[in-house]
This record gives sequence, C-alpha cells and structure tokens, in this order.
Amino acid sequence: MLPPAHRVIRTALISATVLVLAACGGSSDDSTASVAPDSSVAETTSEAPTTAAPTTTAAPAGASVEIVEGTSFAATGGPVSVTVNGTGFTDLAVGNRPPLDGLATGVYVVFGWFDENWKPSAGVGTDARRFVFETQSWAMPDESRAVLDPTNQLENVYTLSPEGDFSVTIPVDCSLAGTGTMAIAVYPASGAIQADHEFLIPITCTA
Repeated sequence: MLPPAHRVIRTALISATVLVLAACGGSSDDSTASVAPDSSVAETTSEAPTTAAPTTTAAPAGASVEIVEGTSFAATGGPVSVTVNGTGFTDLAVGNRPPLDGLATGVYVVFGWFDENWKPSAGVGTDARRFVFETQSWAMPDESRAVLDPTNQLENVYTLSPEGDFSVTIPVDCSLAGTGTMAIAVYPASGAIQADHEFLIPITCTA
C-alpha cells in the first residue's frame, strides 16, 4: 500500500483531507465529568422515625477502545486493515484550533510509533507521536462534523454516535520501521486535552 521507506513518522493529516484538516492541527491533546451522589433522606413521623432507601446513581463506565482483529500481525505481507472500536467517548473536551476551536472535537485514531511519554495531557509535543500519514482518522460529534465536513464527504472522518461510540478502520503495516513503541493510538483531536480519552495499544509483529 505504501513503500516502506516513506509514509512514516509524519504528524500531518490524512492525505484525502489534508487541506481541510490542516487548519485544525495535526495532533492534539483533560476534562472530567463528575456525578453527584444522591443522598439518603430521613423522614420523621409522629409515631416512629423512618429512613427512606437511598437512591444510587452509577458513574459512567468511561471510554474504552478495542482492536477487533487483535494486536499481533505478520511482519511480512504488507498492510492489514484493522478495525478500532471505541465506546463511551462522551463529555468531550473542546479544541483550540480553527475551525473547531471552542467545539467538542472528538479523537484521532492513528498507527505509528510513540515515545514512553507520548500523551498530549502530559504536555509533550507532537514529536513524541510519530504516525503513518495515511492512517490518521478522526471520530467527531455530529455538530462538529457539520462545521468541518457539512456534506459528509471527507475520507477517514467518522461521526461519533450519541453514546460516544465509533468504529474506524485503519491500515497496520508491520513491515515498516520506526523509533519507539509501535502502536495504535487514540487521543483528543484539534488541541483538546482530556487524559481519560488517551489510549495506546501496542502492536506485536510476528515472523
């Protein structure tokens, strides 16, 4: 699909959308939502005190990422299409790059090589995240996509469901070489910072 000597280690945007997405920045990078617990209520009557049963509201399970085909791939044979499923990407942080500055921007999904300290929320720069140019995909909420891609025609741009779920397919190529941990990464897009939406899934290459 791509010659091994090229298409690596570029913090650029997906080839089919580079002109549109460049305005939003190549790599991004915490806000958390809290749930106030309900309290028990005591009621007193003239006959005897009674205590109402407490009502419990469970906290959201949080975001999670799954690689459908697993994380081990052959070192030969070229790129393999890999499905990345995400769930629970709600309470999104907002971006700081136009045209989505001030809007919930969703997350990038990429394949590449990453430093031990790679997370945008840790304050590290884009050099710590070296991904294959053509793999960069973007899952964003519908209202933000309406700004960036109102006709839904941009490749590798996906819409998050109202529940914060997405399914993205990207190529993984174990024949490529890079420095750092080979992995699929998911992290907030367009300069947003949200630590609980940062995921790194290492890839193993077999002979």
